[in-house]
Amino acid sequence: MDDDLAAQFARMGVTVERPEAAAPDAFEVMRANAEAIEAWLGCETQWRCISAAPGSILWLGLDYGAVDVVLRRGKWTDPDQLMTDLQVMEGAALDVMHRDGK
Repeated sequence: MDDDLAAQFARMGVTVERPEAAAPDAFEVMRANAEAIEAWLGCETQWRCISAAPGSILWLGLDYGAVDVVLRRGKWTDPDQLMTDLQVMEGAALDVMHRDGK
């Protein structure tokens, strides 16, 4: 909750406890998603991209051959499900990267 929202609640006479701020890079991961996040981080250097123009990169997606190596070498509960999870995450990441022009 930011200061503006807290001030709005205060004007209405509502007291809201503000949780302690987490470190900017810290986030909580649900246990059910822990392996997918670990696999995602294991694949973070396995992106395919091309130079679309001087100073411009077009992100194509993960290199599935390299992702397969990461999944085969890990001690995952269900590598096939992880691949599906990674593809969902990849699609969301590509949407952001293409939207922001990164």
